Amino acid sequence: MQKYISSVFIFIFSIIYSQQYNIQLYNTDNGLPQNSVKDIIKDKYGFIWLTTENGIVRYDGMKFVVYKNLPLNNQRFTFFYGYPKKDSIFTTGDSGKILLINKRTPKVTKTSKRNVDFISRDNVNYFLYSSNYIYTTSPGMSLYFPCQEGIYFIRENSIKYINNLSKAEENLNIKAKYKNIARIFVIDKSVFFIDYQSKKIQKIERGKIVSSYNEPLLTDAKSKIYWSRVNNQVFVFNGNNIYRCDYKDNRFKISKLVQLADNTKNIISVYYDQTYRKLYLGSSTYGLQIISFTDFTSIQRPPSKPESVFYATLPYGNSSVINTYGEVFSRNGFVEDKHFKNTVPFFLAYDQEDNIIARKASDLLLYRKKKAYAKTVSKRNTILVDFFFDAKRYYAFEALEKTDGTIGYSGVLMIYNDLSFKTVKKRFFFNDEPTQFLKFDEDHLLAGTVKGLYKVSLKTNTIIKLNPNTGLSVRNIIQSRDGNFWITTSGKGFYLLKNNRLIKMPYDADNNISSSHTILEDQNGFFWISTNNGLYRVPESQLLRYAQDKKTKVNYYRFSKISGFKTNEFNGGSNVCGNKLGNGEFVFPSLDGLVFFNPTKIKSYYPENIHIERALIDGKEQFFNQILNVKPESSRIDIFIDTPYYSNPDNLVIETKLSGTTNVKWESIGKDGKFSISNLTYGNHTFIVRILISDQGKYTYKKINIIIPPYFYQTVWFKILIGSVFLLIFYFLARWRISFLKKRNHELEEIISSRTKSLSDTVEKLEITKIKLHKEIEQQKKLIGTITHDITTPVKFIALTAKEALNQKELSGQQSGKILSSIYKSSDQLYNFTITLKEYADIYTHHRSDKTELYSLYKLIEEKRVLFNAIAENHNTVIINNIDKTLLVWISKNILSAIVHNLLDNSVKFTKNGTITIESAKEEDVITLLITDTGIGMDEKKIEYYTKLQDNIENEKLLLQKYGMGLHLVLQLLQMIDGKIAFKKNTLKGTSFKLILTNKKDD
Repeated sequence: MQKYISSVFIFIFSIIYSQQYNIQLYNTDNGLPQNSVKDIIKDKYGFIWLTTENGIVRYDGMKFVVYKNLPLNNQRFTFFYGYPKKDSIFTTGDSGKILLINKRTPKVTKTSKRNVDFISRDNVNYFLYSSNYIYTTSPGMSLYFPCQEGIYFIRENSIKYINNLSKAEENLNIKAKYKNIARIFVIDKSVFFIDYQSKKIQKIERGKIVSSYNEPLLTDAKSKIYWSRVNNQVFVFNGNNIYRCDYKDNRFKISKLVQLADNTKNIISVYYDQTYRKLYLGSSTYGLQIISFTDFTSIQRPPSKPESVFYATLPYGNSSVINTYGEVFSRNGFVEDKHFKNTVPFFLAYDQEDNIIARKASDLLLYRKKKAYAKTVSKRNTILVDFFFDAKRYYAFEALEKTDGTIGYSGVLMIYNDLSFKTVKKRFFFNDEPTQFLKFDEDHLLAGTVKGLYKVSLKTNTIIKLNPNTGLSVRNIIQSRDGNFWITTSGKGFYLLKNNRLIKMPYDADNNISSSHTILEDQNGFFWISTNNGLYRVPESQLLRYAQDKKTKVNYYRFSKISGFKTNEFNGGSNVCGNKLGNGEFVFPSLDGLVFFNPTKIKSYYPENIHIERALIDGKEQFFNQILNVKPESSRIDIFIDTPYYSNPDNLVIETKLSGTTNVKWESIGKDGKFSISNLTYGNHTFIVRILISDQGKYTYKKINIIIPPYFYQTVWFKILIGSVFLLIFYFLARWRISFLKKRNHELEEIISSRTKSLSDTVEKLEITKIKLHKEIEQQKKLIGTITHDITTPVKFIALTAKEALNQKELSGQQSGKILSSIYKSSDQLYNFTITLKEYADIYTHHRSDKTELYSLYKLIEEKRVLFNAIAENHNTVIINNIDKTLLVWISKNILSAIVHNLLDNSVKFTKNGTITIESAKEEDVITLLITDTGIGMDEKKIEYYTKLQDNIENEKLLLQKYGMGLHLVLQLLQMIDGKIAFKKNTLKGTSFKLILTNKKDD
């Protein structure tokens, strides 16, 4: 009867406490040095340590560091003992040598009285009893273990207790071992004995039994107790079930951890990590199993149903969902079946009476709640994609087969009066296949298609495309609690819609966010985003900060199959891609099951400690503290960042920055935690590492210095020495050169003296020639002046001669010839002078008759640049037009053209192998036009003359015979348009002409 009760108890226990888990197996194929894991412990820094028969192993959640070259005769180790919280963990090596694990490193140490694995008493060797599953004890082996007040000595059929202070002894005449395994275990400071005879658990204090407990699971002969003193943990193995045993408030608490599919008989070491909810099982032959427990529950369809591919689901009751086939599921599995037949899996919706709307091919089905979900056909030939209703209207997004001969669908947004789908109030048509829509406000809807997002106005009946320049295949449209709208897409991530503008959110490290299905928001402000490769969580606040400042970082927390899913691929493509249940749980459909979880109970795991103390320099391992000293000849440095982290490695964000390199930005490193440097130059370099430690984006930092001494030829003293040698050599070379130059100068002085006399004679002759030429020029000037002065005579003569010819009625041939000859000679003298005046006359005439027009100054200058470009190219000169292309002017086009023509003509004539630059500036109604050349430059006297002439052009005498007509013409033209000109001789060479013009439209 007792066995029957025990079996029933175990069965009920397994039903109540069973949970889903994930198993990882490690052996010699993937990290372990040997397949027998004797003991497991966690140190104060968070690292897991294993003892094997081929060394000590440190595990940080991603990689194993094996220590098997310790100074011992062999590398076989058994159990741990000591004080992990005090950073003192011991294990025994060969010949009684003790291995101490301290500061994350094992080292051989001497045996002390406090840390021994056996003691002798009364000619009996007692071995330290630290756990009851390490020894396969043989008859005659005795054990001991210390407690706070005394020491217990265990023999085959007795237990002796000796008080530390009084040395008093207490003896318990009980059979302490069962099948050579001690039946004693310790929890905290309490000692317990399993009495299989009475089926009781006896509590022992100071060598006396003080109480007993009825715990069938512990006293079951089929149960195996795993106890570790150093871990303060007790486990019960019964069949394939593993339980954890605690003792609090004077009673036992036994909770089931897992039911394994395989037999547990080869398990010899156990450790449970409460922080990460992981169970470590060490086998005698198969290595290490790590069992990860999860708060996610993946529910599949019953075995009688087809594959467990889920799409659209709806909340059904407080804690379950219903799919398009009418199947109801909760966290505990399949609940019931409403038997919806032949429905498509991509659409499901409730109406205002909680009736379920589904689709059968192109027919719309209605399953009425009041009639036990009996089916009726609501509307035929309707491919309903999405649907919702409010107090005023029914909204339906429908797909239509294209009628233009192309393959595919177009869309129509229908607004109905009621659920009969007969009375249509409004229609809005879309060229592409519809996907989803949502109410934006009372007057607008948001509608998504496979090619874009649209905003529909119910007032103006207009449609605005919100992504005009990019193609977006909209998956879902979600409104968060704060009123923001979020758009998920297929292949291009997700977006925030703000002020009719789409703001793209950043991708995760693996770009899985690019195919986002939907977003569910929990009560703590976190977004849960399902994708084709994992489930992601991110605070909405981070996304909103990124929308304001693209430099801020967004950290996505990824959940994958390790977290308890059957697959990483979640499903979208339906009108409902995720549900919030009344009990607070979320449900996401996937390619293999429905995933249930309570978002507020899902814990984020971030690393707590970071250690940089190992490096591999040219293949040799080196340990260091804060400072890494590297020889200058070393070519490769691998620095290891050790971080105990036992969750999804995708969420481990490690970034590094090294000073003295070309790129000092933060760089992510791989999951192996290794940062590699090649050919680092000598000096003191700072290596900084930061690790993400919270959902809010906080980091913890660690810094070390890398010191590489220089070679002797790279030191400052060597450089000073070499510099001094070069200076000395330079000094002697300079002295020799000075001596040589002095000698050379003396020789040159003699040559120069001889040639100077010859040059003086030549200069004297040139001065005489210059005086003669000057006199000739003055005479020519006077002659030209005279001709100019006398120009009135031929003009007057022509006039008189013409008058005489007109007055005479008849002219003889001789008279006519004489008159024409006189007129020809006089007019020929005037030709060269009057041809210059013609342009001025034409411009003046046109100026009086032209109407003011607005034109581009840049185009006018460009015409002149093209006109003179050929001549300029012959002179190897470049004309540059830097006029503002947007500048429009009202200034007389003919006059400004003539002015620029004359100025450019002068610049081109007198500029060779140079540049002519034309620039403009504008300030209110004043336009400045600057023409700068690099020619021979204008004479200062001319500048002075023309400046004075411009200021008093009416009264100053025109020296045409001296300066020609060109600039005189320019001054006259400027006066006609109220303009000014400034002349400036450039510092290096050339002349600048600065035109100051008034840009006003003439009335």
